[in-house]
Amino acid sequence: MANANKDITPESVLPNNRGLFYDGGWHRALDGRRMPVYNPADGSLLGETEEATARDIDEAVKAAHRAQPQWRVLAPTHRAATVREMARRVRDHAEELALLDALDCGNPRSAMIGDMQIGASLLDYFAGLATEIKGETIPTPAGQLNYVLREPLGVVARLVPFNHPAMFVCAKIAAPLVAGNSVIIKPSEHTPLSALRLAELFEDLLPPGVLSIINGKAEAGAALAEHERIANVSLVGSIPTGRAVSRAASATLKSTLMELGGKNAMLVYPDADLDKAATSAVHGMNFGWTAGQSCGSTPSISTSPSIKGHMQS
Repeated sequence: MANANKDITPESVLPNNRGLFYDGGWHRALDGRRMPVYNPADGSLLGETEEATARDIDEAVKAAHRAQPQWRVLAPTHRAATVREMARRVRDHAEELALLDALDCGNPRSAMIGDMQIGASLLDYFAGLATEIKGETIPTPAGQLNYVLREPLGVVARLVPFNHPAMFVCAKIAAPLVAGNSVIIKPSEHTPLSALRLAELFEDLLPPGVLSIINGKAEAGAALAEHERIANVSLVGSIPTGRAVSRAASATLKSTLMELGGKNAMLVYPDADLDKAATSAVHGMNFGWTAGQSCGSTPSISTSPSIKGHMQS
C-alpha cells in the first residue's frame, strides 16, 4: 500500500468524471437526470452525478454484450494479469480512495484504508484462481466422450451497498472479470464517488464495455435485474431490496446471488469474563462502520441473567 500522503485533501480526491461509465467512455444520462451526493458527517454537498434510467441501462448492457466475446477469448493468464494490475492501482491510490469513501459514507478514514487492502487482496486472490477454472471428464462407454466445459456467463450485474463502497466494487468485479464476463456495477446512490474514481483508474486496462459503472436509484437496479441480456445479478443489501431484485430477475429466470445481512449472534455463558464479554459485544457492534450498519455486526444473546445489568452499567 502507498504511504500516507499529507498532501491529499478532500478536494483532491474527488473524481473528475461524474457521468455514467460504459462502452469505454463517460456519458450523460439520456433523460437528463442528476443525483446530489452529500457528506453524511456534515450534510455538505460533494457534487452531483448522472442518474441512469432504464434507457441508460439498456445502452450499457448492449455495450457490455458487444465487448464480452473479445474479453472471454483472451488467455486466462492475460485476464489475471489485468486484474492484478487493478490491485496494484488500488494499493497505489489507497490513501485517496480511503479519504474519498470517508467523505462519501462517513466511515473513519483509518478504517477505509483497511477496506482498500481487502479490495486489492480480493483482486489478487481471484486473479490467482484464473487457471483453476477447469472442467471435468465423465466416464462413458467405449467410443464416447463426455465432458464438462466451464464458460463465462456473459454480462453480469453487481449491486453494491453504501457501507464499504470501494471495497465492494473490487470484490464484486474480481471473479467475473477473471472468468471472462463483462461486469456492470451499480453503486449505492448514496456513495457513488469511489466507484467513479475506480473507473478512472481502470478504464485503460480493459476493452471498452467490459467494465461499466452506472449510477442510479431503484429504477436502474430494477432495469439491470430485468434485462434479458443480463445473465446473473448479485446484490449486497437489504431484505426488501433482495425481494425486489428477485421478482425482477424472475421474468428472465436469471440466477441471483444475494447477501442480505449477517446474523451474527454472540453467546455469553455464565462462566464468561463479563468485562471482556461486554467489551467484545460493544466492539462487535461495529459502530465505526456507518453507525453500526454493517453485515458483520454482532448482537448479544445472553444465557446469563447477570450479563444484561452488567452491560447496562
